[in-house]
Amino acid sequence: MSSESSAAKKRAAATSPKRTPEDDHRRKRRNRPTQSCLNCHTSKRMCDRQRPCGRCTQLGLTGLCVYEVDNPSQRANVHDEAARLQKRVAELESIIREVCILTLDRSGTAS
Repeated sequence: MSSESSAAKKRAAATSPKRTPEDDHRRKRRNRPTQSCLNCHTSKRMCDRQRPCGRCTQLGLTGLCVYEVDNPSQRANVHDEAARLQKRVAELESIIREVCILTLDRSGTAS
């Protein structure tokens, strides 16, 4: 009897249509861009989707807070972006000045 049931299963499998990966709903992947910044996405943290996001701002990574797709319609204003970049450049320049001063002070006291 077991041979009859296995033969019936084989016949049923042969007559049923073959499923392709496109037909199988479990294999479909959604093709949509990541909404969070790349830092939050890679570390699997919640991103508030601001530019720069709160988490990157808190960690001091405002210059590295980038998004996979940069949609210009989502930007507040080009002038705001330019002002933000100028502020960031000024901030980095002041940090460089401080490091140079500290380096000169250490080398001056060591001699």
